[in-house]
Formats: sequence, structure tokens, C-alpha cells
Amino acid sequence: MEKRVTISVRELVSYVYRGGSIDERFQSNTALVEGTAIHQEVQGKYKEEDEKEVFLQYEFDQDGISLNIQGRCDGLLRTDEGVVIDEIKSTARELEEIDEHSHPVYWAQAKGYAFMYATQQQLQHIEVQLTYVQKSTKEKKRFQQRFTHQELAMFMDETIAVYSSYAKILLHIREQKEKTIPELGFPFPNYREGQRKLAGSVYHTIEEKRNLFAQAPTGIGKTISTLFPAIKALQLEGTERIYYLTAKTVTRATAEEALSKMKEFGLQLRSVTLTAKDKVCFQEETICQPEYCMFADGYYDRINGAIIDILINETQMTRSVIEEYARKHRVCPFEFSLDLTDVVDVVIGDYNYVFDPRVSLKRLLPEKKKKTALLVDEAHNLVERARDMYSAVIHKHSFQAILDEWGSDNGKLLKSASAIVKDLERIHLNGGSHRKLDDIPGELEENIERFISAAEAILQEEAVGEQSEALLDVYFQSQNFVKILELVDDHYRYIGESVNDDFTLKLFCLDPSHVLRQTTKSFRTSVFFSATLSPFAYYKEMLGGTKDDYILQLPSPYEASQIDVMITPLSTRYKSREQTARQLVERLQHQAVEHPGNHLFFFPSYHYMEMVYLEFRNTSDLDSVMQEKGMNEERREDFLAQFVEGGRLIGFAVLGGIFSEGVDLRGDRLNGVAVVGIGLAPRSFEKELIKEYFNQKGRSGYDYSYVFPGMNKVLQAGGRLIRSEEDSGAIQLVDDRFLSRKYMQLLPEDWGNYRILR
Repeated sequence: MEKRVTISVRELVSYVYRGGSIDERFQSNTALVEGTAIHQEVQGKYKEEDEKEVFLQYEFDQDGISLNIQGRCDGLLRTDEGVVIDEIKSTARELEEIDEHSHPVYWAQAKGYAFMYATQQQLQHIEVQLTYVQKSTKEKKRFQQRFTHQELAMFMDETIAVYSSYAKILLHIREQKEKTIPELGFPFPNYREGQRKLAGSVYHTIEEKRNLFAQAPTGIGKTISTLFPAIKALQLEGTERIYYLTAKTVTRATAEEALSKMKEFGLQLRSVTLTAKDKVCFQEETICQPEYCMFADGYYDRINGAIIDILINETQMTRSVIEEYARKHRVCPFEFSLDLTDVVDVVIGDYNYVFDPRVSLKRLLPEKKKKTALLVDEAHNLVERARDMYSAVIHKHSFQAILDEWGSDNGKLLKSASAIVKDLERIHLNGGSHRKLDDIPGELEENIERFISAAEAILQEEAVGEQSEALLDVYFQSQNFVKILELVDDHYRYIGESVNDDFTLKLFCLDPSHVLRQTTKSFRTSVFFSATLSPFAYYKEMLGGTKDDYILQLPSPYEASQIDVMITPLSTRYKSREQTARQLVERLQHQAVEHPGNHLFFFPSYHYMEMVYLEFRNTSDLDSVMQEKGMNEERREDFLAQFVEGGRLIGFAVLGGIFSEGVDLRGDRLNGVAVVGIGLAPRSFEKELIKEYFNQKGRSGYDYSYVFPGMNKVLQAGGRLIRSEEDSGAIQLVDDRFLSRKYMQLLPEDWGNYRILR
């Protein structure tokens, strides 16, 4: 087996020249994130004979390993004095705060490029230049150093010597992976009906660098049917990593279980599960500054040892494993898990790590995306999640609070915050309380950018405190607004909302399909799968699908006789609810008696649920429990734990809530489901804008805005019943509209053998 490791110059120097503490990550992730537009602006002023984005590589032999170092330098400038390697960095910091020694890692990166080019061209010496560009003012500051080839060679030899022990570990875990994947078989005695077809479709989709939209029935085993072929596809040239993306913690756990199952069958690869920072943080408050957090202070001094330790001793880096090693090495567990995404084979995490511009992983560079396959679980959830991710708001009162709380010595901050308040007040005075705006003033964006720059300067110097924490919140809100503003086009609407003395300006994404398409096209493959991509054409369109994408719709593998589907044509409209409540309770009690066991009844609102629940308890001796508002994970688990095999418990829950999808109550833990209502969201200003937008596009705006999302909730809730080949039970749909043609055609085929209860 070839002992060869390929790594970018950036990855090499980032590993070797880490230093300082985790608060520097604040600078690198915000103040010094490279901006494509700024790069292009600088490169656009190069002379005709200069070159940009020059690919360079060099192979080192170290301790029996070939290290292939490669990368693209930003600029190769030809001057009378010789060639200059130009490395461009954008920054929100004031340029006078940056000196020649501010960021050694950037010099290291540029020196790596300089060594490769000087070696290639047999140059005795070469100039290296760092070009800093201030994001707001676009001013530039440059530093140059001259190096001999011998100096650069010594620098690279020292760097490679430090990296080589780590390279041996990377090579070892790669050899484990490459040995065990070909030998891995499907980790169950046989495939369920439809599983083989789904698995084969996923593999061929990755092989052909295409996208797939797959609807597969609940209980078929979608997680193993997508992860297994994706892992087998890691043998393909140009496929190095899998991102398994989910909307809920429970589905992340299912993915971990699938990897554990494959490990039992001999698979050896590394995976990491990403957990939200506020959940995994060891401190009472999530403040990533060394003055407050011992796990942040000196983070970079200890992180390499932590990474080596966990890679040698673990394969599945779940939340508990991450926490164990983070405590052992005294490093931030959240940043630790992010650093591991650079070297593992499978990353399990929330949608936002890829799709949300606020938190998407900046380390996932274009060349890595091309070698990454996305598996998007419960993909129907991504439509509304994406609409939220690609929307942004700012509040006048947030900036007014900055004016009230910060002293007069912070002139730039107060001047920019005051300008934003005035901009928002002018918009506020020109209309009603909730309205669509034709445009927003251009100076507002400029003032927000000035505020961001001033806030960054303060946040990099301020000690931790309530004042700086409040400023940080407004800073991130502002930064997100500017990011989303760059995306605004005809898929968006500006919305102004006035409540009391406050004014909110929202960039509202009506149609996220365009941004989702732009995001996924940079990856090798995207597989969107769910039990409820219905109607299929709607979800394929909304998730950014194109005519070139593959589609797969698998029929239910279960017998119709396993489900007793009942439709009760009772009005559940808001105005009818009190009049029909008693009759509804009778129907629900009848279901519980006719099908003894545990049941879950789903309602379109808490108020409606509580009203029926009280009537049910007053007229029935059956045990019942009701979902509470704001249940934490522990309370959710306690609620579900009551549904035991052989029990007779009635659970009342909210449609579209935490118990209506992602809940797996197999066998006799659940014997019946009732869905009250057709899942329509209440009319709202934003929903009406979505309706208007799709009407203008020639679609049924009402269906896109209300009907299809509502019915997806119904199908998800009904899907809690049949989770395996042995499951059976009753589904009752309560609403007279279920018998209309519009809703009838949206029901699954295996619900077609229904009976009507009068």
C-alpha cells in the first residue's frame, strides 16, 4: 500500500503553527476570513504578466512517507527585482493594529508557496508579500520579506519534521479504512424490501457525481441504506468524506447506531458527531474567552495532543467521547469537534454546518467539498429550516441599547449605532405596522458594516462582561444581516414590522431553492431522503433539484392489512372546535377501545389539545398524558418512556412538534395514532407573501404556502405507527377535508384502504 499523504499548505501550517488561545479563533473566523470578492478586487489590479491562483505542489520524503504538499497561491507577481509571492488576507481590524508579526501562520503559508515555486524555477531567492485588505474601507497594507531558497528549505524541513509524526497517524487510520471498507458487507442478514434498491441508487449517484431525491417509507431502514453505500463509495477516486446531516438529535443517534453496527462487522473508520456549542459547553455561560474559560485558555497549545490521542484510541467520536477527551486535555469540546472534521471520514451534524451562512464550516474549502458526499436525512425539514437560515433581522431597540449602555469614549461604535437607529426610524415612519418594503436605503448597509468593524475592535480588547456579551449578540445579528443582504434577489422580500416603540427590518427568504442549489452544487453529491417527500415535485423543486437529478420513490413494503385507516369527517376549523369537541372525544375514545394499547393523538395547537384533553379526562377512565410547552430533552425522554409494551396510555401531542416525527416507538409501544386537522398553519403576513410569490410563478401559491407543508405534518405524525414489519395498528384522520380530492391525492397509497366513520 502506498505510504503517501496529500495535504494542503494551509492544513500543514495550521497544524504546526497553532498558537495562542481560542479567542484568536474569533479573529480568524470573523475578522480575517478570506473574502472572495476582496481577493478578486486585488487580483484584478495585477499587471498583465502577473498570475493569480497558481497551483503549486512538492513531494517530501520523510521517515518512509511521501508527503505531497499542494495549494494555490493568491498571486505570482513579476517585478524588476524578481518574482513576488502574494498572499491576500481580508480583515475587519484597523490596519494600524496589524504589524509584520501579527500572524505568523500567514507568513508560514506564504513561505510554503514561495519554497515550492523557487524550487520549481530554481530560484536562489524570492520575495514574499502579505497583503491585508480592510473590509470596510478597502484600504490595503502590505509587508514584504526576502528569503533565500536555503532559508525556505530549512523552514519547510523543520515544518515537515514536526508534522511527520501526525502524518503517520493519518496514514495508519487511512490504511485501516482502505482495508476494511472493501471487506464490509451489509450488516444485516438480508435487505428489507426496497433497501437494496435505495442502497444501490445512493452508490451509483455518488459514483456518477449526481444528486438524488429519494422517498422511502418509514421503517425501511433509510439510515443504514444511505450510510452503508456511501461508505462503500469512499473507495471511489475523489470521494474522501461523508456529511450525514439531520434536523434532530434522535436521527443523529440513529446514524451513530448504524456506524456502530458496521463496526461490529469489521469497519474501521473515524466519525465525529457535532453538538451545538451551548449544549456541549462545560461552563455555565458559553463565553469563549481565556479570562473566563480554562478550556479556551491555551487551547492551541494542547489541541494537537488531544487530536492525536483521540484518533489513536477511538473510531466513533460521539458527544460523550468528545467530552471525555476534552476534559482530559483541557480543551473546548465544541472547537475540538470542529477541528476533528478535518481528519475524520464521516461527520454527523445538523443541517446548519453546511447550509447556514451564519455557522457553516469555513474550513470546508472548495477542494474538500468536491470530495464530499452529503446525506440529508428527513429532507422535508430542510425547506422551512433553509427559509429561516437564509432570512435575517435587525431590531432598532438592539442598537438603541448599545447607545444607552456604551460610554462616549467609543466614538466609532456609537456613531455607527446612532446612524443605524436613524435609518430604521426613517423606514419606520414611512408606513404601517407590518408591511412589505420596496427597498432599503443603501447607507443602512454601509452603517451596519461600520458598526461591525467598530464592534470587532472592541470585542477583541474587552474583558468578559454583560456589556460585551450584549454587544456580541448585536454584532452577530448585524454580521448575519450583511451576509444575507448579499443573497437578496427576487426570491426575497423586505419586511418592516412595528411593535410599540421598536421596529424590526427583516430580509425574508420566500424561496430557498436557489440558495440550496448554489450550496449543494459545490459538493460531489447530495442525497436528499425522507419518508414524506410528498408531493414529490414540490419538495424536489424547493430543495433546489434540477432535471438532471435522479429521483427514487419506493412503495411501502408493508401490507395494507397492517394499518386500519379511519377518516372521521368532523370539522376541526377554529370556529367549530368548541361545538365538535365532545364528538371528537367520543371518536378518540372509540379508537382507544377498539384498538387496545398505547395511542398518540396529535392536535394543530396547544389550546385545542388542552381543551380536548380536559374533556377526555373528564369522560374516560383511560390513563392519559399531555405534551408540555418547552420540554427539555430529559422531559421528552420521560414522556416517551411511559409508552411501554403492553401499556394502555393515551398521549396528547402537538402536530408538527417534537413527538410527531423522529420518534420510534416500535411494536406494542404504539398501537394507534390520530391526527386532528389537516395541519394548516395559521394565516400570517409572511405566509401570504409566500402564496403571492408562487402565484406569480404560475404555481398554486396556497398549496405551496399552506397545504403541502401542513400535510407533511400529517404524514409524519401518521408515520409514527408502523416502524417495522411486525408493527400494526390504527390511524384516524379527523377532518372533513380529508375526503376532498385535494387532500385525498396527498395521502400515501397504503392509506388508501380507509373506512369512513360517521
